[in-house]
Amino acid sequence: MEVKPVMTRKLRRRPNDPVPIPEKRRKPPPAQLNYLLDEKEIEGDLKIISRGKLLGPIRKPALLPTSGVSSLGPSLPENSLPDTRIEDGKLLYERRWYHRGQPVYVEGKDLPRFAAVISAIGTEAIWVKKTLDSSKVRIYISQLSRGKVTIKRRAS
Repeated sequence: MEVKPVMTRKLRRRPNDPVPIPEKRRKPPPAQLNYLLDEKEIEGDLKIISRGKLLGPIRKPALLPTSGVSSLGPSLPENSLPDTRIEDGKLLYERRWYHRGQPVYVEGKDLPRFAAVISAIGTEAIWVKKTLDSSKVRIYISQLSRGKVTIKRRAS
């Protein structure tokens, strides 16, 4: 004779039953850091930084290669790339915020100046619609940060 365990289904908790304690999930360990510079370059940079603190500001810091977005703030030289980025569907360019539907002038090294309206702002580019022929032009953030294309506000 086989004895099978009786399965009971609990549809709801009884008023006097203890509350079951859920198992806690552990957080994953922090990811390991991947250094882009080798030890000698890091030591050299630390020496330069420590000398600068002892002797005062002697020279401007070297321009680090970035993707057009400056995260270093005031430590970059004055003539470096402008702070250009997209946040919350808005474009920050030359210390001004631009949003969808805003009238602008677009000018580039290979483009004549034309009036346009910002029609869309993506993650890496913005789309502007020319007011003359309603054609759309895509402008990458890298073009804006390098100065290949510039935009300026215009009265609506």
